[in-house]
Amino acid sequence: MLLVILGAVAALGVVFAQQAFQVRDDLKAAQEKITQIVPLVKSGDTAEVERLSGEITALTTSANEIASNDLWAFASAVPWVGANVSAVSETTKAVHVLVQDAMPIAFELLTVADVDNFTVEGGGINLEPFRAAQPQIPALRAAFDDAKSHVDKIDRDAIHPLVEENIGQLVDIIDEAAPALAFAEEQLPIVIAVLGGDGPRNYALLFQNNAEIRATGGNPGAGAVLRVDNGKVTMREDAEALSFMASGPRGWYPQTLGDKSKMAIFETDTWTYSQNYTRTPDFADTAVLMGGLWGDTVGGDLDGIISLDPVTLSYMLEVAGPVTVPGEDTKITADNAVKTLLSDSYERFGGRGDLADAYFARVSAAVFSKVMSGGWDPLAMLEQLQKAADEQRVYAWFADPAEEAMATELDIDGSVLASNEDETQVGVYLNDSSHSKLEYYLSNKITVTCSAEDRTVTTAIAMTNSVPTADLSTYTLGARNSSWGYPRTTMFLDVIGTALPGGSLTSTSPAAGDRDGWDRSGVYNERETRSLFVTIPMGESRTVSFTSTVPDGAAAALDVRYSPTVTQTPVTVDASCEQLFPGSTTPE
Repeated sequence: MLLVILGAVAALGVVFAQQAFQVRDDLKAAQEKITQIVPLVKSGDTAEVERLSGEITALTTSANEIASNDLWAFASAVPWVGANVSAVSETTKAVHVLVQDAMPIAFELLTVADVDNFTVEGGGINLEPFRAAQPQIPALRAAFDDAKSHVDKIDRDAIHPLVEENIGQLVDIIDEAAPALAFAEEQLPIVIAVLGGDGPRNYALLFQNNAEIRATGGNPGAGAVLRVDNGKVTMREDAEALSFMASGPRGWYPQTLGDKSKMAIFETDTWTYSQNYTRTPDFADTAVLMGGLWGDTVGGDLDGIISLDPVTLSYMLEVAGPVTVPGEDTKITADNAVKTLLSDSYERFGGRGDLADAYFARVSAAVFSKVMSGGWDPLAMLEQLQKAADEQRVYAWFADPAEEAMATELDIDGSVLASNEDETQVGVYLNDSSHSKLEYYLSNKITVTCSAEDRTVTTAIAMTNSVPTADLSTYTLGARNSSWGYPRTTMFLDVIGTALPGGSLTSTSPAAGDRDGWDRSGVYNERETRSLFVTIPMGESRTVSFTSTVPDGAAAALDVRYSPTVTQTPVTVDASCEQLFPGSTTPE
């Protein structure tokens, strides 16, 4: 009797192994055919697409029927091996759902997602592909949600590494795609509205110059007024726009935030000179100041304010290709854009700051116009913009609450939070105080450490001045330095740190800045805040830190804000923060 049972089990094992190999072969064959079909969709070969689609569906149907039979259900309940069998079975079911329900929709969308379909004559983005996609997304999302319901049953900690190796990538794709499609379904109508799909929009575009650093990037010494109408983007050059630009990014015009404690943190000319409006760490404050300037010079309200830096422009040129600036011989490329804009322009014109700023504005506008002319891969451009946003180089503010909520969701609103509810935000911000372009040579590193015993969090910034020589243009070198007794190659920085909402600043290091009367303090978005005046000589480094108490209830993961420079800013959250803020430690 025992031999009979063992023989039956062995036979079942052989059958199951055969079925497992068949499932594997079917899924591999389907995957290979899917990679063949995407180029065919783009080329318009509908007959071949239909033939391959039928073969793919047959393969995944076969695999799904095998993985759903009673033998697989029995094997899924067997100790030790059951988790692996179940993982393969659920993954197979998920693939079948995607091929049967999502693939036809995806292929239909691919036919309208050709690069040429997004181009608008004269510059801009064709909204028709977005409008065509909008009614399709709910069904596509439903298919991925169905697929996710299967992979969510997989215990990835319990499966064999070989099984994880074979199914892990697919499971990750489904896990990421489902919420992304939910976001697209919710936000696509808003994106269409932002692009002028519901009527023309006016946006102020700021190019922040990292060489003269400001809290959200740099001196907005150049900008433009954009009119966006049904996807078509033009730079306004009418009298109203020119009036705003003359008083705005290139002029003096008094504005106020109306909050004296907040305003006390910054130099007084922050509120009178528009190139200083980006000294405020919360981009919404910049929007208030720029919006007030628009109202005073043009009248009415702006629909939004968008900020980019030259590093972002260089990323965009990776996709859009080089641009020739009118009247110039040198082509601006992804490789030379930053140096051309932030260094060469100021050395080329020597002490003529007006000419250097005009050149910066002309090149920035030419690069942006090149990007807006279209003809590039939209997905590749989105990747570059996402990279820039991750480096805190892109900010946007919109007057419409739903559009501003989207900016928040995309993490480009630049908010200094007044609550620890969703995330525990720490940060250090920099403002040039030497009236120079020396910060082209500035590099930073940020480290966050914690003390669970003392319930404190310390944010430190290490800053290095890599100015190579004193033989630079007078416009690049520090204008204030000589009168204050410093070499003109020394960087002057207002280094700003805040306590957590509900916490307090217990210490700073150093305890005081380098010039009497130039340290400032106040309350910024309900956060105790200090600004230290710090000098960094050529070739030297300085580290400044701010320590805040951690109030009760502040346990969400840490989010670190900083002022972007020309180079990358490495951010490290030490393991000492894991106890207070689970999930915050920087991976090694």
